[in-house]
Amino acid sequence: MKELVKIEQLSYRKGMKQIFSTLDFSVSSGKIVALIGENGSGKTTIMRLLSGLALNWKGQILIDGCVVGTKTKSFVAYLEDQNNFQPNQQLEEIISFYACFYPDFDKRRAYELLRFMNLSESEKLGNLSKGNAEKFALSMTLARRAKLYLLDEPLSGVDLLSREKIIQSLLQWFDEESTIIITTHQLREIENIIDEVMFLRDGQIILHESLETIKEVKHKDLEDLYREVYEI
Repeated sequence: MKELVKIEQLSYRKGMKQIFSTLDFSVSSGKIVALIGENGSGKTTIMRLLSGLALNWKGQILIDGCVVGTKTKSFVAYLEDQNNFQPNQQLEEIISFYACFYPDFDKRRAYELLRFMNLSESEKLGNLSKGNAEKFALSMTLARRAKLYLLDEPLSGVDLLSREKIIQSLLQWFDEESTIIITTHQLREIENIIDEVMFLRDGQIILHESLETIKEVKHKDLEDLYREVYEI
């Protein structure tokens, strides 16, 4: 598999706080990768940097050989909330907006995802529960034919059945030519779908291993390894 994401000697400051000084990591295509870390460790910042939303960084951020910026936004799909839309808008209106705004948006795939998530296109955005709102946001993200999907805490605060649907959707609609980077604290629930895991601590990726190595060589599950890495 070719290298899809490459970060080298990345330095990033937010206000007076230095978030990263010399961050390095790479991710190959065709992988589902979990980015794990404690609260405030910088996981969301990495996602925003890769999406092109966080600016004024130093070093190198490449996606498919291109420096992060306007061009990479055309093939990077970042899971966002739907705050830019009005509560009284129907889901089908939002789908139409995405179809016009993103050239890689697959409208047929969007409706397939909605049916899979048990959502109605006539439903109004403001009437969705938190779990259904998260499922809809994920549907809009996965409906893009992107090279890189950035899913920041898609399982946070949603009920068990919604989490199961979200995980099933990742398996069903994952394109083996693309890559998913996902952040979550629901380690047991993602353990069966990820290929690799990266542990972030003190502004560095301190461990980047395949799940196969973790299980067969280290003889640990993700929760055990998390406790070991963060000394819980």
